[in-house]
Amino acid sequence: MKESQQPQSRRMKQQLAMAFGVSGLVMAAFLTVACAKDDTSSTRASSEVKSTSAQVTLKDGPPLEFRGTISGDVLDVSPMEGETFTPEAKHFLATGENPYRGNEEEVKKGYTIFSTACSGCHGHLAEGKLGPALADEYWTYPKNETDKGIFETIYGGAAGMMGPQQGRLTVDEIIHVVAWIRHQAEENLKNGGAAPHS
Repeated sequence: MKESQQPQSRRMKQQLAMAFGVSGLVMAAFLTVACAKDDTSSTRASSEVKSTSAQVTLKDGPPLEFRGTISGDVLDVSPMEGETFTPEAKHFLATGENPYRGNEEEVKKGYTIFSTACSGCHGHLAEGKLGPALADEYWTYPKNETDKGIFETIYGGAAGMMGPQQGRLTVDEIIHVVAWIRHQAEENLKNGGAAPHS
């Protein structure tokens, strides 16, 4: 009897081992899939955080002091008639940082505005015409190296025929134009130098 129980006992142990083995494999597969889903969702979450952090966190607050390029007088940057400051314009006025820089869609809008309001004097690619080039490394006014400085020059005007754009272009339109000018200058530098002069 002992002999017949031994093979049966052995078979039972083998079946149990196999059952535990299979269930262990099933459990391992389940955990692998579950962990992979967690990794995927955490990767997705971290990429969402990265894409969110790539966007500028818009700030609002009292405007900085903006001064005319030629006169040095404080510029009145209150909204013109019918203008409502966008959150981006408020951010720029409070910080001097242009939230449109590097944003492809907004840069395209900046070119559209530039081509109708500025290209007659500065050329279609800001290469210079009646007015100076704007997409090279030389600035007639060194303050124009900063977005705040070039905004002051556009908004308050400069020497020669460059009249103030205050009342002609909104703050939002001007910072769109500045974003395009910076983009064009970067493209020119990538392509081996300054914008061509006509």
